[in-house]
Amino acid sequence: MEVFRNAVGDPVFQPPVNDHGDSEAISLVFLISLSVTFALLMVILVIIAVYVTFCSADESEYDEEASAAGVPNIFRKKRSGVLLDGSFLVPGKFDDEQELEEQENREFEHMSRFEIELYTRCKEFQKMCPPNVHEFGTFTNANDKQFIRDRGIQSYYFLPSINDNVDKFGNFLPSFVVQDKLDVCFTKHNKSSSTIMNYPLPYNKKDAVYFEVKVFKLRARPNSIFSCGLVTCPYPYFRMPGMAQFSIAYESTGKLRINNPFHANRLLPKLQEGDVIGFGYKYRTGTILITHNGKKLMDLTHNVGIDMFVSLGAMSAAYTRTYTREGLLEDPENVSLREELLASDLDVNLPAPINEFLEEVHDPKDTEIASDEIELHVNLGQRGFVYVEANVKKYAFGSTFGEIGVPPAYNGDDIKKDIILQKGEEFPPEYPSEEMGLMGPPVEARVGQSTMVDNYERSSSAFDRDNNLSEGTEDTQLQKAGRSRKKNKKEATCEKMMSVAHI
Repeated sequence: MEVFRNAVGDPVFQPPVNDHGDSEAISLVFLISLSVTFALLMVILVIIAVYVTFCSADESEYDEEASAAGVPNIFRKKRSGVLLDGSFLVPGKFDDEQELEEQENREFEHMSRFEIELYTRCKEFQKMCPPNVHEFGTFTNANDKQFIRDRGIQSYYFLPSINDNVDKFGNFLPSFVVQDKLDVCFTKHNKSSSTIMNYPLPYNKKDAVYFEVKVFKLRARPNSIFSCGLVTCPYPYFRMPGMAQFSIAYESTGKLRINNPFHANRLLPKLQEGDVIGFGYKYRTGTILITHNGKKLMDLTHNVGIDMFVSLGAMSAAYTRTYTREGLLEDPENVSLREELLASDLDVNLPAPINEFLEEVHDPKDTEIASDEIELHVNLGQRGFVYVEANVKKYAFGSTFGEIGVPPAYNGDDIKKDIILQKGEEFPPEYPSEEMGLMGPPVEARVGQSTMVDNYERSSSAFDRDNNLSEGTEDTQLQKAGRSRKKNKKEATCEKMMSVAHI
């Protein structure tokens, strides 16, 4: 190693020279590897973005948006193809006709004639008019979707009563009345009926769509029951939701029915006046969620990708055996109610746990029983939800008034602020000179006609004043004398003027 000395003579060692070529090579390799890593990450992010944008789009909008943007079919989401049959939970539950017939024979023994008739009518109805089991978002056409966007929640309403319920004179007795589009009141004439909404569940560009039903009017121990839920179209108008194929409903007795006319699939809290039931549909997973008074109860029925309609229904329990005393004592699902019935039998001083009309089975052909009125109010998002998560995540059906907005309100405050309306009194409109009269357009007068008419009117008026006195008018001698003096004076003046003219 070469040694250098400073001016004093002390030895100074020179530091070794570094190998710059090796360090530059290492830095270049590191940069290349880092660039490749970032490139791979970017490719992965792009793939994830494409998948989320196209392949995981929500069920109702991806067809419309993809077709409008010209996206190839390879990027569109492929459905599982399992739309499920009428059981929702157990596909093919009643595929075996022999098994279904055996179950019907067993259940018919515990049902009234009215219930058996409803069941057979529903079976024939869905055979003649099978449900439209199509993919979500395919029921409404382009015009319907545009109308929904324009009007928002105002475009939804429940269909009116079409029940064949008439009196002996042929007068129509509605089973229910729809008020303010979304409020349904089941009347005393109702035996068994249901209504559905005019449009299916929409796509609101959120994670899910949600609605709530408030029990606005319900007696403490009613002789009627009701249910609310989701169904397909067409649905039997004489059958409550949950008791026919492709339907799910929350019953007022606490039973959750899923395409099951015989038994409940699950037991939920019983409903009373003031309760709020909520149903939601998650687009991505096809899951239906249920809430009760703002609390989520459960998620069920995954991969349901069909168009479903909001439905409400009610039935008179007095015509059934299932909801009367005998049926309730045999029903293993109503444990608490059965205990109350048995306790009331032992102690007559206890209050009756059921309505007086439910003590025995009635036949609508023999006796007419007035059903207890039930009023239900449906909230699609025009008001705040009881379920807080639906408010935060905006699960409503859409805006209240749509893209068109609120119509103008002609009240005093708005009129005072409107400049045009305020200036209207200062500048009255100018009407044309020739207007249409009562008898049509005015008649054009010919030359000379005006003078002749004026002379005739003057002479007629003078003659009437002098000679044609109306009946009942008292003409005194003084008035006659005055008129004669004027006449004589006028004649004297004329004679004097004639004599002057001759001179």
